[in-house]
Amino acid sequence: MLEGKRPFRVFLITPEFNANGGREQLSALLINGLRLVTDDQLEVYRLSRSDKSISVIERIIGRIDGITSSVEKNLVRRLLDDSPDCVFVDGSNLGRLARVLKNANVKVPIVTFYHNVEARFFFDALRASPSLRAIGVLISNTIAERWATYYSDIRVMLNDRDSQQLGKVHGRQGTDLLPMVVPDFYYIGAAKMERPLIEKYALFVGGSFYANVEGLAWYAENIALHSPIPTIVIGRGMEAHRVRLEQWGGICVIGEVDDLAPWYAHAQIVVAPILSGSGMKTKTAEAFMHGKPIVGTPEAFVGFRLGWTNQLTVCEEPAQFLNALQNAAKIEAGYDHSLRVHYEKYHSEKALRSRLTQLLQPILRSNKFHNTPLVKEI
Repeated sequence: MLEGKRPFRVFLITPEFNANGGREQLSALLINGLRLVTDDQLEVYRLSRSDKSISVIERIIGRIDGITSSVEKNLVRRLLDDSPDCVFVDGSNLGRLARVLKNANVKVPIVTFYHNVEARFFFDALRASPSLRAIGVLISNTIAERWATYYSDIRVMLNDRDSQQLGKVHGRQGTDLLPMVVPDFYYIGAAKMERPLIEKYALFVGGSFYANVEGLAWYAENIALHSPIPTIVIGRGMEAHRVRLEQWGGICVIGEVDDLAPWYAHAQIVVAPILSGSGMKTKTAEAFMHGKPIVGTPEAFVGFRLGWTNQLTVCEEPAQFLNALQNAAKIEAGYDHSLRVHYEKYHSEKALRSRLTQLLQPILRSNKFHNTPLVKEI
């Protein structure tokens, strides 16, 4: 809870999501966290993505993800008439709004939360699947993010790596860190639920987007076929890649499931062969939540603390993955309470509320924004 002589009012601008992936989950947690730390003094302004009339030129200049001319006018009018204590922008892809508000002389601190460095994220997506549309998406998001970086008073990053990338691409680093959090879906009775048909297995959890598919294809060709235990792949849309991923053997694509808990509970180990991307990986935080050991590439652990347990294995080469999988095959599936404790301390909703309070408290105390060096230790 924010401590002050009066209520602290936050105006949150967020896209209207139709899916339920890692980004959508994090946005929902941000809303709930802000409601709690402001004692429900939160107004949520949702941007509808249903408008198909936006031209290519408008998209290039940052009118994306629900931003239209009427939305801009409505926001300026609303915030000039009744100014909150700060505007919280959920995503650097909405950077045009930060520019519009500043140019309209809306004198309210603007906080932007960066889910990724979008310029890096969409460059990797273009590299993985080149097309004219991908080029347009990259250009529009890079311009929007440039404006977010220039016009936001507080730039909140998931990790220090992203902050440094932001500085290289846009000339300014982040000012604060707010690491990945995931909702708590752990079920203590999951280990007693019906075991999947496969006796022992490694588990990969992630939806069908380029970094997951790219990493899994590399893992399937170089590691899974040599592993003593199969790797189960769970995630929305992964069925579309079944032939590609299963062709070498050692991979079994399940796709979307109703309940992840028993799959996590009976897994020997969680694998995270991610080769590219930005931000932080939901699958890593979820493995902590379920108390499961993880083996992954360096990208899978960016932003997460390492070195405090032997249950996290960072692999640079396929042989390291295979060694971890061979060791996992020799033991029964278990639960490591220390991983669960780590989740609760750093990646839970409680941890999120604590970080939001630290982030917003200086604004409340000074009644203006701060622009301090990046807080590297969390």
